Amino acid sequence: MKNKAYYEAEKKIQAALRSGATRLELTAEWDFEEDERLTELPESLCQLTWLQDLVLYSARVMKLPECFGQLTQLRTLVLGDNRFTVLPEFLGQLTQLQKLDLCYNQLATLPASLGQLTQLNNLNLKGNPLDSGLAVAYREGTQAVLTYLRAQSEQITLNQAKLILIGEGEVGKTCLMDALEALPWEEHDTTHGIRIRSIPATDPESETEITLNGWDFGGQRVYRPTHQLFFSAPAVYLVVWKPREGPQAGVVQEWISLVKYREPEAKILIVATHGGPGQRQPDIDRQGLLDLFGEETIREFFHVESRPDENGKRRGIEELKVAIAGIAATLPEVGRKVPKRWQETREALEETGRAYMPLTAVFALCREHGMEEEEARLFVTLSHRLGHLIHYEHDPLLRDMVVLKPDWLATAMSFVLDDEATRAAHGLARFSRLSELWDDPVRPEAERYDPALHPLFLRLMERFDLCYRV
Repeated sequence: MKNKAYYEAEKKIQAALRSGATRLELTAEWDFEEDERLTELPESLCQLTWLQDLVLYSARVMKLPECFGQLTQLRTLVLGDNRFTVLPEFLGQLTQLQKLDLCYNQLATLPASLGQLTQLNNLNLKGNPLDSGLAVAYREGTQAVLTYLRAQSEQITLNQAKLILIGEGEVGKTCLMDALEALPWEEHDTTHGIRIRSIPATDPESETEITLNGWDFGGQRVYRPTHQLFFSAPAVYLVVWKPREGPQAGVVQEWISLVKYREPEAKILIVATHGGPGQRQPDIDRQGLLDLFGEETIREFFHVESRPDENGKRRGIEELKVAIAGIAATLPEVGRKVPKRWQETREALEETGRAYMPLTAVFALCREHGMEEEEARLFVTLSHRLGHLIHYEHDPLLRDMVVLKPDWLATAMSFVLDDEATRAAHGLARFSRLSELWDDPVRPEAERYDPALHPLFLRLMERFDLCYRV
């Protein structure tokens, strides 16, 4: 708005153009009323390409003109006590800037391009509602902010989601994973424990390429209670059953209940495998399940054949994959931008080859890759949600353990659940017996568990209702 202050600023700019002044002050006059303060900068300001100091304090400016990036000789820029909520990336063109005063605006973030200002040694962000990461960096000083911004500019987009396949043994979960991954047909032995693999998919609406971190759980009865240890939201769940044996044999309702109990916001697809619709097979009570669990939980029903027919077609697989990608694209973590160092840190964790690490050790690795503790905590949380690791952050006893190999944890639980002596005692066992099972000297070293972990395992079993103290 061109008010009194605007025309006053224009007069000062014209005077500077005539005189060749290297300093310009457009600070509001003390006696200006609120509605008389400067809200818009004249574009003629950009003609002062030799300007070294610009002071614009206590105005009501919300936006800089696009030509502002031409003022490349600026050493000092004061924009304090204005109305800025965002700043443009072209501020990164002011490479001679040494002092930048942005106090008392409404800034939560800064443009990543400011990280290029290698001469900047005085940055004032006081009185701004900075987001947590930037606030932590600001407390450390100007150089920490520049480092933070440079890291922000090296971002990657996380188009990933966790896909969890559950169901009884021998219903075709592993073959279904092969089909989703477009691998050649192969017969599989029954899966023991957990297999994790990456499956590419494309959201049909946005055409976004999404990587599904697929978890294939063994369906043996001894492993079934352990699956819930690895459920997380947000994720896409496939409850897989075999029509030849009927939905009751596939305990479909029980599987849905188990997921729903642990993750109330879960999105579930019900998938029937083996045998086409031309064969006489029991169907599932779709309406009954929808009435029981709701359409927000049970999204769709599918009937697929993972084995290619004589024409090489796998019936229903493409439709299922489209549905999975469509749900995955709506999950909150998909499309999230994170620093590139997150990927580097995740790779470093994998390279350790360890089954688990204390949280402090994970944080130390994060620090080596340039993360402060608050960012490291967010990294661990998102990595858990996306299926890269397991971390029970809300449990005060378990939060100090980060599991990098889920099968290692599932195996520990199965040693107890499959123990014949405990079964013979009607499920009763002393803690000393559990310790014997977890650290059995008869087993190879890789299958023995440090006694320091045993209380954590017991707590984990209690948390997921696998055991009770009596």
